[in-house]
This record gives sequence, C-alpha cells and structure tokens, in this order.
Amino acid sequence: MGTLLEVRDLTKTYAEGTAESKAVDHVNLEVEEGEFVILMGASGSGKTSILHLISGIDTSSGGTIRYRDMQSTKPIGENSVDFSRMNEKEKTMFRRANIGIVFQQQCLIPDLTVYENMMLPLMLDRRRKEKDSRRNTILKLCAQFGLKDHIGKYPSQLSGGQQQRAAILRSIANRPPILLCDEPTGSLNSAQTEIVMDLLEELNKNGQTIIVVTHDIQVAVRGKRVLYIEDGRIEGELKVTESGDREEKLIRFLQKKGW
Repeated sequence: MGTLLEVRDLTKTYAEGTAESKAVDHVNLEVEEGEFVILMGASGSGKTSILHLISGIDTSSGGTIRYRDMQSTKPIGENSVDFSRMNEKEKTMFRRANIGIVFQQQCLIPDLTVYENMMLPLMLDRRRKEKDSRRNTILKLCAQFGLKDHIGKYPSQLSGGQQQRAAILRSIANRPPILLCDEPTGSLNSAQTEIVMDLLEELNKNGQTIIVVTHDIQVAVRGKRVLYIEDGRIEGELKVTESGDREEKLIRFLQKKGW
C-alpha cells in the first residue's frame, strides 16, 4: 500500500479577454493505493477539470502531478514519476500502461464486439505479447463480472448498463494501478446505475484504486472518501464508513456545503 497519486498546487486557468478564469485553483490531493475517492460538486465546479488534468487529457497551468513509479515498491516521496512534466507522447505511453479511463459515453467502437473492444488495450500494451494470455484475461474478466454471455455481441446489442460495464472492463483489462471515471453513470437510469456501481465497488474490494467524478448521491455514497469541489477548489472532505447511515451522513455533509 501507500500513496499512489500526489497532486500539489494544481491550477488550470483560461484567458477571458484581458482577464483569467481559474477552472482549478491550487488543488492539493493525495490518493492512497486501494482507495475509492469521489469528486463531487455542482456543474462547473471544476471536478471534471481536475480529473482531466490528472489523467493527462488536459495540461495544467501550474503545480505538479506525481504518480508512484509503478515498477518500484518505494514510497512516492522516494520514487515517483512527474506526470505533469511529460510531453504528450510520454503521457500517452504512461497512461496506456498505468491509467484506466471511463467516460460518461461508453466510447465503445460500434463495429467491434465486446471481446474485440476489450482486446484493444491489451494489443497496445507492449508488456503483453502472448495472444492466449490476452484472451484468458478478457474471458476471466467477463466471467467474473457478468459479461460472459455478451462477449460476442456488438455494442448496439447491449443495454446502456451493459455497454458501460464493457467499457469499464476494457479500461482495466491491462490492470492499470488507477481507474479514473468521469460521470460513468450520467447517461444511465437508476437500475443501470446500481449495476455499474456494483461493478466498481467489487473492483475496489479486489484492490483497484478508483476516482469517480459525479454529482449523483446514489453514486457518491459508494465511495470511501468524498471530496466536495467548488470554484475549482477542494472545499470539504467526508470519509464514508460502512455503517448503514452513510447516505444520511453524505446528505448532511452536502447540505452544509450548500448542495
């Protein structure tokens, strides 16, 4: 265990005429291995901007984003990778091997089956060359998380919840240390949301580190730590316990923040 991600004084500014607008305002954040962290806030609060910066989809204006060197067992302070200083090619290579990303829209390739969609990250991962090993990885994931009967289907033949489950499993097929999810249930109904969150919760119980951006209490209550984002800053934190009143505690926390 230990710190997997360390963010210091992270900023993102945009020019608006002669003025500047801060989408992310000096954010400091640490994520421990095995955590399930929720970034929650109103629309325009900066939560998605933070996720885009730590995933390398967008470039920060200042601050540092450090990931623990995945090849080392040393603490992040002794052995880390400065993700924020990488060029685009370096970020792409690092992200391909170490970061899984899930978006609100499933982003599955419509002309490929579930199996073929899941095979893509494994084919791109240079660490995995054996075809049988890649195939076994996919079959095991689908069997474990309820997609075994859909592996030969195309995205159009799946429900929204099944498509998102396929997208999530594709994002972890090469076993990335961290999974980043941007509103993963935003286009799903409540029943499909429960199915997707059951999957994320099960992955976390198996040791997967997860960060989820959401504005949905039904989603946020599944996390272990909720960070409230407002005006590009972390304005509050709640550690969610396993007790039965966790939803009530979360609602009280959000109400105090003006939710």
